[in-house]
Amino acid sequence: MTPTTLLHRQAHPKFMDGAVITSQVFIPFPKDEGLLSVYDGDQISAAEAHAHYTQVLGNESHSVWSVTKAEADGEAAPASLDALPDFPSHAKIDFTGKSDKECRKIAKKLKACATARGCQYLPA
Repeated sequence: MTPTTLLHRQAHPKFMDGAVITSQVFIPFPKDEGLLSVYDGDQISAAEAHAHYTQVLGNESHSVWSVTKAEADGEAAPASLDALPDFPSHAKIDFTGKSDKECRKIAKKLKACATARGCQYLPA
């Protein structure tokens, strides 16, 4: 993983405002224990990540939006590979130790980066 590696994040339909993501896309759920799951773009494309998330894992996703490792690291939410036996392209953005307010602030900055880059995959 390099600073320019894209980290693909699935946008649940509930976290869309029309065609634009909300910052909620980049906030870990309580069950995530501060670790936001993403896909390592060096190993998998945004389209492949969407297919894996929806078809293999059976989850719902409106579209895929991405930030770079450098963008996450720059917000004191370091990104790293977190390969799993059946999910080698799994990575994480680490929000552990951050308050809810800090998480929301970081998520807004990551949302801005992802929005500036544009949607990386939108199924037909």
